[in-house]
Amino acid sequence: SSLYHNPIPDQPGGGTVDWTNPWGEYKYIDDIELREDGGTPGFLQAIRTALCIELKNQMGTPNIHLREKQLVKKAFELFRPIPHLHILADEFEDRLGIFSFYIDHVHYNLVVKLLNDLAGIQVRGGCTCAGTYGHYLLNVSYEQSKRITEKINQGDFSEKPGWVRLSLHPTMTDKELETIAATTYEIATHIQNYQDQYIYNPRKNEFRHRSEPVDKTVLVKDWFSL
Repeated sequence: SSLYHNPIPDQPGGGTVDWTNPWGEYKYIDDIELREDGGTPGFLQAIRTALCIELKNQMGTPNIHLREKQLVKKAFELFRPIPHLHILADEFEDRLGIFSFYIDHVHYNLVVKLLNDLAGIQVRGGCTCAGTYGHYLLNVSYEQSKRITEKINQGDFSEKPGWVRLSLHPTMTDKELETIAATTYEIATHIQNYQDQYIYNPRKNEFRHRSEPVDKTVLVKDWFSL
C-alpha cells in the first residue's frame, strides 16, 4: 500500500466497485488488491471455461437449449406461487436459465446463507457490477441512492439493495429444482424461525450463524494442518 496510490484500477471491471448509479457516479473499492482484481488474468477461470466447453460439446447445444427451456418453464411454475417472493423482470419468460429474485422483508444475503445452511444450495446474493440496472429494477430514486451510497462510503452496506441470483444448469434434475423451490418457500414463509440464529455484519454485508466463529480463517487453517 505504501508503493501504490492509484485510485482508479488499471482495468476497471466487475467486482472493482462498491456501487454505481444511473447518473454516472461510482465508487471504487478501497482495498487495493480487490480494486485491481478486475484486471488480473483469470488463469483458473480459463481452465474451468475450457472444461465447460468440453462438457458443452459432449452434451450438444440442441440438448442444452431444450433442457434449459424445460427448467425455465418449471422454475416459473415453482417460484411464482411462493408468498412474498418477486422474480425480477418476471414478464420475460423467454430467458436464459438465470433467475434473480428477492423476498419481502428478508435480506437477500440472509436468503443466500439460509439456502446454503438448510440444503447446501449455492446461489449468489447482492448487486455488484449491475448497480445501475439495479436502480431501474428496484425503482431506486436519486435521493434514495444518495442516502445509500453515503452510508456505503462510511463502510455501512446495510441498506445496499440487491437480490438472490439462481442459475439453472442443464444437468440439474427436476428433483433438485423442486428442492431449491421448497427450501426457498420455507424461508419465505417461516423466516421468523431462522433469522434470530444469525448475526449481520454491516461492514461486510454478510450473515453468519451464531455457532460460527467470527474469523473463519482458523477453520481453514485447521483443514490443512498436519
